[in-house]
Amino acid sequence: METNFERFCPLSESDLEKIHSKTVDILTNTGMRVESESARKIFHDHGLRVDGQTVYFTESAINEAVEKAPQCFTIIARNPRHNLEVGGDKFAFGPSGISPFFMEPSGVQRAATKADCIDYLKLAQSCDLIAFNRQAVLASDVPQEDNHFWHLLAEIKYTDKPCQIYDENSLRLACMAFGITPQRMKEDAQKGIHYALGGINPVSPLFLTADQSDRLLLLAEHGIPVVVAAMPAAGMSAPCTLPGLLIAQNCENLGTIVLSQLSRPGAPVIYGAIGTVTHMKTGGAPIGAPETRIIERASAQIARYYRLPSRGDCGLTDSLDTDFQAGAESALQFYNTVNSGLNLLPGIGELGSWLHASLEKFVLDCEIAGYVQRMCRPLEFTEENMAADLIKKVGTAGSYISEMHTFKHFRDEFYEPSVFQRTVYDRWEQEGRIDLKERARKKARELLENYEKPDIDPQLEKDLEKFVERRLGD
Repeated sequence: METNFERFCPLSESDLEKIHSKTVDILTNTGMRVESESARKIFHDHGLRVDGQTVYFTESAINEAVEKAPQCFTIIARNPRHNLEVGGDKFAFGPSGISPFFMEPSGVQRAATKADCIDYLKLAQSCDLIAFNRQAVLASDVPQEDNHFWHLLAEIKYTDKPCQIYDENSLRLACMAFGITPQRMKEDAQKGIHYALGGINPVSPLFLTADQSDRLLLLAEHGIPVVVAAMPAAGMSAPCTLPGLLIAQNCENLGTIVLSQLSRPGAPVIYGAIGTVTHMKTGGAPIGAPETRIIERASAQIARYYRLPSRGDCGLTDSLDTDFQAGAESALQFYNTVNSGLNLLPGIGELGSWLHASLEKFVLDCEIAGYVQRMCRPLEFTEENMAADLIKKVGTAGSYISEMHTFKHFRDEFYEPSVFQRTVYDRWEQEGRIDLKERARKKARELLENYEKPDIDPQLEKDLEKFVERRLGD
């Protein structure tokens, strides 16, 4: 098969120009449905045509919004060591998102609980490879309308990494955690200081619901970086062809970004690169499909075309078990998204097309993440690292095993896996032929047993809990 030498850049400069041109045409002539009256008023007040619930854009409005959105920014954490830089060449891993089911090691699914949420947060805090929080599972023992609010409290209590907020209640809770007011949050945003991460979900095709629009306005007003998590599915909510899907996804991203910049110029936004395809036999969305990897890589190119930071995923699989399929699909996505330049990469711990979460899978995904980080670390050609004098000293037919240079560098130079095996058959047999899933299960238990809760003022913790109790009781 003939291909270009750069096999993994699916879009040419000409393709990117076509995507932009078609996007402008669609947003100008077809528009986007916006259910929120407040959002429509903002569009109208800035000179865009509004007919009923449909907003019609202009090329200048689109270009100006993209120009105003920042290319890079920092989200601060309660522990400054975990401050998160977003954009440029940086990439960061995070947990899976809002799975309703927890997968037991036996392969039996059950409804996720608050205890599962807390276990995931403890693992996220314990693993240095996890850079930000996300609600990995949807607790069935918390009312659905209160789930995110309750989970934010848990994020603050059990971790000191960047958190996610969704509404005014959670925004006020985050302000309490940082000891600031909402007004101070707005003022600090003007200085480039951002206190959390947020997200909205346009509905494909071309629809912003009232609650998502109003959430976007709230987050933009307070300078909370917003992930535009559009997820069109080719053949269902977007054209079946991948170029058509990319254009539809781009319309939903840019239409939403225009609203954010009209609301507050310079509000940080993150381009969503999470479209997928439809499995025509079941109607599902196979996130492990090779086409989804193409969509990710092409979307990363589009985000860079607009000089916007981007969000993809990592470690996703359609498998319901931590088996070969799960490992293959997860590893392919890790490599694909990091190599393509996507910035925020949640997904660690996922099984079954986002529907299931697994502690064993969390541990194994972190192992892959460690491999990928090592593969991405630049080589340094210092005199010490080149070791030319040592090569001359050892000479021909010698050995480096007892050299001080080897003892000095091998721990940093060679990645040592946490659960993947590097042993011989006899030793494996003597240890009981433990398979990888069991090794991961033991590692998860070890991390949970050794978890150390981050520092938080006891009175602040009580105040946060009372605030949440009062709101949940309303």
